[in-house]
Amino acid sequence: MIVAAIITPSPDWISMTIVFIPLYSLYEFGVLVSSRVYKREQKKEAEEWS
Repeated sequence: MIVAAIITPSPDWISMTIVFIPLYSLYEFGVLVSSRVYKREQKKEAEEWS
């Protein structure tokens, strides 16, 4: 919410919320993608060592 407050041009809560929702969604999407990639890499490494 702090980033949304910094990059929005006006101080009203509606515009900050409008900016915050896509930012948070992209953050969560990035976390999910990185966890999937990490698990896949761990699985490949485990198969490689066995």
